[in-house]
Amino acid sequence: MKYLMCIATLLVSLSTFAEQGRIYLNTSDPHIKTGSEFYVDVMVEGLPEVYGVQLTLNYDARSMTLIDQDTKAKGAQLEQGHFLDEDHLYTLRNLADSQKGQIQYIVSQVAPAASAVGSGRLARLYFTAPDNTTNAKISIQSAEFGTRSGEKYVYVPQPPLALSFDTSYQVQDKPASGNQIWAFGLTAVVLLMILSGLLIHRRPAGSHANQPA
Repeated sequence: MKYLMCIATLLVSLSTFAEQGRIYLNTSDPHIKTGSEFYVDVMVEGLPEVYGVQLTLNYDARSMTLIDQDTKAKGAQLEQGHFLDEDHLYTLRNLADSQKGQIQYIVSQVAPAASAVGSGRLARLYFTAPDNTTNAKISIQSAEFGTRSGEKYVYVPQPPLALSFDTSYQVQDKPASGNQIWAFGLTAVVLLMILSGLLIHRRPAGSHANQPA
């Protein structure tokens, strides 16, 4: 009995249901034009410090087909997001079972990566749907995040993301690439520098004109 209590205490300390933050599915528009390509993002919000994730996603394989994002690897792969350090990330599993409609994604950061914390995009999935699809769902079956010290946070799955399809809907806009976001940010910084320079240049002239003769 004593040993059982010790084991139970150890399991509770290593694995706990997380109360901080959440993981959820998101897309720019759940109304998809029939026969078009679309994407769904796996997002996290307000997470504590984590170092890796074990994620299982389910989708209706009869209504959707996952588009492979890594043709060099065997099987269909999802696209990794930017929440975890992409430059120091070890992928244990990134594979879709097209028959069951299930995706398993298991990755861990490696040194010298710092722990990831806060909010961001964990992964992105691209799909196509046949012309006869009218409704479909994609859901998070399980989500477990590990810390650098070996603790585990288990997140309760959110409700499935419901998608509807019709020929009258608009084609979903393509997501902005990392290069586009970087270019936009650089442009904004340059414009701010120019405006700041103009203001600094004008201030001395104004104060000199107000000085007595």
